[in-house]
Amino acid sequence: MGILVVTSHSAAAFPAPLPPALADRARTAWWVNSMKTMFFGCCLPRSLLVAVIYSFFFHVHELQSAPFSVQGPPDPVVVAVGQDVVLPCRLSPEQSAQDMEVMWFRDQFTPFVHRYKDKKEHYGDQELRYQGRTEMLKDGLANGSMNLRIFRVQLPDRGRYTCLVRSDLGYDEAVVELKVTASGSAPLIALQRYQDGGIRVACRSAGWFPQPQLLWQDPHGQQLPPLSENITQDGGGLYTAESVLILASSVSQELACVVSTALHSQEKESSFSIADPFFQNARPWQIALSVVLLALVALSIFAIYLLKMKGKNEKKIAAQAAELGDRDTKIEKQAEELAWRRYAVPIENVEVVLDPDTAHCDLVLTDDGKSVKRTDRRQDIPSLPERFDPWRCVLGCKGFAAGRHCWEVEVVLDGGGWTVGVSREDVRRKGDVEFGPEEGIWAVGQWAGKFQALTSPQRTLLPDIRTPTRVRVALDYELGRVVFFSVDEEIPIFTFPPVSFQGVKVHPWLWLGPGTQLKVWP
Repeated sequence: MGILVVTSHSAAAFPAPLPPALADRARTAWWVNSMKTMFFGCCLPRSLLVAVIYSFFFHVHELQSAPFSVQGPPDPVVVAVGQDVVLPCRLSPEQSAQDMEVMWFRDQFTPFVHRYKDKKEHYGDQELRYQGRTEMLKDGLANGSMNLRIFRVQLPDRGRYTCLVRSDLGYDEAVVELKVTASGSAPLIALQRYQDGGIRVACRSAGWFPQPQLLWQDPHGQQLPPLSENITQDGGGLYTAESVLILASSVSQELACVVSTALHSQEKESSFSIADPFFQNARPWQIALSVVLLALVALSIFAIYLLKMKGKNEKKIAAQAAELGDRDTKIEKQAEELAWRRYAVPIENVEVVLDPDTAHCDLVLTDDGKSVKRTDRRQDIPSLPERFDPWRCVLGCKGFAAGRHCWEVEVVLDGGGWTVGVSREDVRRKGDVEFGPEEGIWAVGQWAGKFQALTSPQRTLLPDIRTPTRVRVALDYELGRVVFFSVDEEIPIFTFPPVSFQGVKVHPWLWLGPGTQLKVWP
């Protein structure tokens, strides 16, 4: 049997250009896996495997040095969950990369993370969970910088990314490692009960990544051994740490619970102190007996009093209690009715028709413009300045510059989240848009698995509101007020603070997650 020898990791010359799409490589992935097992086992570095795959699939007959090298950062890139991150990648020596092909991928070529070719970005074979979340920083291409930005980083995004750059003269690659962290809650300390002549104290902190360490410390910084420790991981990959300590009277009454992780430069701490009487109550049975006797005496006196008052005032008290209960129920119902009528009866029901010229190319509208569905299949439609891209949004045709108006939106299919509301006519249509009043968007919806209002700078969670299937949107242009409420339960959902629209028209606005379908009424 012959032996395959790879003598260099430098770039190879390509006698023929790469295929126009990476789908051909995906269709032959079974052959790649076979070659990995036959020639390299499980220990061959990815860079060597890339060279071999290119040689076999694109008929590379000789290896030669490319006129450039691709360089990444020497250390891993660290980012917190929910933040945006930039993965560095550049050419050395410095030269323009505008006419080159740049591909970012992880464990396999397809589906890729991001691809730049022919001076534009391609999304046909992009991995599903990166769609709408990546962009190439094109301002640096002229200087040889192929940095990739990933929006709203999540835990599954951590790992090793390969930046592969190719020109007609050769190719090279660099590996960038991304580490994701999550800073959890401040430690919550609870005094649970007396145990073993001391006080049982528990400390708990949730929402960490990577796995945190939880310590007990006295005022001098000395660590105290816990009674038990427990670290669990939820379905989203975040860790919760809990530690229990038995605090005896001989131990300092001032303690701190500290939680941190190796990747965090700061830690979170909670302190507490316990007064002497608590320790006295932990041991002496005489005090407990005295308390019990006093309680029995008090209960006896109170019972005798109740027996005397029972026959005299029983009927009167029952009648008054019933009357008060009926009155409270009536007042509560009237208040709910007034709140509902205040926002729901209002105004002018307007017919909303969705504008196809503003709809993202993945959104399919019905002929009457009353229903929209996200398919994630790009339609062959003109790229207009008013069309949203990359966000899957659409506006209503008619805008409002005066008056009070309302309409309803029904969630026909909820595949991957949705938001409904209004936006200013001059809202940005291209690039990254932060959904919120600062960008000219006022909306509520099912976002990231939670029902919330898209306020700024932080989202407002609505845990007490059951996610509705039909939402009414009420707009008072002169007062600058946008109000939402549930048609299912006939209750208000959320009211944004008043704002001045400054004479700019306001349009109905929708965003759809994967597999979602919305319909407007009337």
